[in-house]
Amino acid sequence: MRHQVKISQWISRVLVAALVITATPLPTFAGEPPGPPAPSPAPTLLELVKQAAAVTPIAPARAQTSTAGKTDLESPSFFKKPAGIAVLVALGVGVGYALYSTSNDRIHSAGKK
Repeated sequence: MRHQVKISQWISRVLVAALVITATPLPTFAGEPPGPPAPSPAPTLLELVKQAAAVTPIAPARAQTSTAGKTDLESPSFFKKPAGIAVLVALGVGVGYALYSTSNDRIHSAGKK
């Protein structure tokens, strides 16, 4: 007599095995943990001065905010460009189809009555 295993039983066994494998803490099998990293030596004053000289100065914040506030009024808005028009058309078609679909529903469920 052959023993047949249903597919649902097979899937549940595979899922349980996968959960057991993933839930097992892998660092316990790794062995001894590594020691703390060796501290790096403190930089000397001469190294700090060289690093400070290599850094480029940052522009003042006032100059950055004055150019960031300006907008290009010469360019058309997004909805006047071809991509914007396509977005509006797609939105209109989607809304129109949704309204048509709700008003012409052919499936009448008992819960709706």
